[in-house]
Amino acid sequence: MQFWIEKESMWPLLPSMKILPASLFLFQALILVAKPDFSQAEKQAAGHGREALAATSPEISVCDLEKYVSLLASPEYEGRGTGAKGERMATAYLAEFYKGLSFLPAGEAGTFFQPYQVADGKEKDGENTLRFSIPGPIGISREIPAGKDLEPVSFSTSGEVKPAPAIFAGYGIQADGYDSFHGLEPKGKWLLLLRGSPKDRPELKRFSPLAEKAKDAKKLGAVGILYVNAAHPDVSMEVVPANIDVGGGSDIIPAFTISDNLASTLLTGESEGPAFKQLAKEHFEGGMVRSFPLSCQFSAKVSLKTRQLDTRNVLARLQMGDTPSCQAIIIGSHVDHVGFGDKGGSRAKGEDAKKIHPGADDNASGVAAVMEIAQYFAALKEAGKLHLERDILFAGWTGEEMGLHGSKYYTDHTAKGEGKDKTLYPAISSYINLDMVGRLRKQPLLVQATGSSHAWGKLLDGITPGLDTRRVRTPYLPTDSTSFYNAGVPVLSVFTGTHDDYHTPGDTPDKIDYTGLAKIATYAQLIAEATANLGAPPDFAKVDRNPPKVIIGIQMDDTGSDAGVKVLEVVPDSPAAKAGIQNSDIITFLDGKEVKSIDSLQTILRTMKADKEYPLKVSRDGKVEELKVTPKKR
Repeated sequence: MQFWIEKESMWPLLPSMKILPASLFLFQALILVAKPDFSQAEKQAAGHGREALAATSPEISVCDLEKYVSLLASPEYEGRGTGAKGERMATAYLAEFYKGLSFLPAGEAGTFFQPYQVADGKEKDGENTLRFSIPGPIGISREIPAGKDLEPVSFSTSGEVKPAPAIFAGYGIQADGYDSFHGLEPKGKWLLLLRGSPKDRPELKRFSPLAEKAKDAKKLGAVGILYVNAAHPDVSMEVVPANIDVGGGSDIIPAFTISDNLASTLLTGESEGPAFKQLAKEHFEGGMVRSFPLSCQFSAKVSLKTRQLDTRNVLARLQMGDTPSCQAIIIGSHVDHVGFGDKGGSRAKGEDAKKIHPGADDNASGVAAVMEIAQYFAALKEAGKLHLERDILFAGWTGEEMGLHGSKYYTDHTAKGEGKDKTLYPAISSYINLDMVGRLRKQPLLVQATGSSHAWGKLLDGITPGLDTRRVRTPYLPTDSTSFYNAGVPVLSVFTGTHDDYHTPGDTPDKIDYTGLAKIATYAQLIAEATANLGAPPDFAKVDRNPPKVIIGIQMDDTGSDAGVKVLEVVPDSPAAKAGIQNSDIITFLDGKEVKSIDSLQTILRTMKADKEYPLKVSRDGKVEELKVTPKKR
């Protein structure tokens, strides 16, 4: 499909500027709020922790799990947003629960807490205004303060931007045959950009985030950006406050989100004109790209400062001997969620984006499972029936939804040594993560990051999970296990997958598969016990982050003896399936080259081309089978 600029019916460029709605010029008061006092809420939540112990049993049970999830995902806990009251309650609840199990506090200053601060977007710190002016006989000039129709973006640079011309440049994307700037020069100009990407161009979706568009605009020499929602179905909030961190990691370029009414006025002269809606619709449907200069200039003042939130991890130690063991394993989950949709991002639309996001699956389910495992081990220890070679640390991380902040703070501040010699392993010999484990139902449980240690394959083979599992080798995951892997610690992470309720108010306790959650908790408990009793800590294995460009379609594991790669599962209708590869086959040769391990298999795959046939040898029931496989493009 070709994309083009319509020349015959150019959009009106403010030919008859109408009076802007009065709401555009109202200042929104900046209220300075003292640091919140959550002490009463914490006391209440600590009481919930004591009640939880009194009302539950030592066994891993459906009933207990439902109690934990229902409380953590209740309206009272307000979606557990990082640094907010609900999260403060959740951490107090968890700490009191571990205290009641007689676990040792493993936080700071003899407590169960590890406090730290996390940046939470920005807050306005002075004047934040946008001024537009139309030169010539009309001579209109208006100044719009931050508020209802305009807000600076969290990655916006602060300072004053001198008057500069502006262009409307659609989605602001230049890639894959799509050019929002065709025939226009963005250098030295303000850009008015649509948020999101065209619906029928999935390959462009990676350019949708505001920060990605800002980085590209900066490279092109733009002086500032105005983002407009234009009713894009993938965009929730129309005007995004600066306190919501929309990514970027650092200041990029002066930028504002503006309301559809303001954008329509700037583009067409009408605050709610059909011309603006039609323009947005044509871009979304991807049929054409309309980009054009505006007949006005923009200038701005931006004054922002970083907002810091006080938050804390929860850490408790199950100590097996009279003194802490030299090595320990950690089993953990993140306690936080996105609050009212403002602590990590909502996928909800309209007013739903501002409602409580309960986070029953993400991640009350993981917290509940870890609590049950802790209670199970505590009861065994009290009865003298628990025998572990290593202590177990139970962790509740915060700030996960905003960027894995809690787990990263722990790994950074617990590692020993200096510079390149700084290490966490083997004092922490492994980490087991539970994140979003509440929607099992009929799908397999994903056991992720198995490539982080050569020991995982044999260990997992020795455990009967009681449920269908699929192993995923990559350790590069959007969850807390990645913080530990990056710190050189072998990791595993279990996960039941995303769903339509993810990061919306619809992630409620009634939708959790509690029977499946109990099975997962039991499986994780078996993994933790086996890991704690390994004769030597699992070795750390580096996994190449850049996979081969072709695939054959198998789940695999090392044999552990440099004798090939074991096929755990063949993906239906994949090249492997068409080649006749079967579950439990051992791949020994590919393209005439010996396969000793997953690493060597991937090295061979990197030399291969898609849609070309290659010889393959597998060992099956003690016999060598010669096959042919045709890889396909990843």
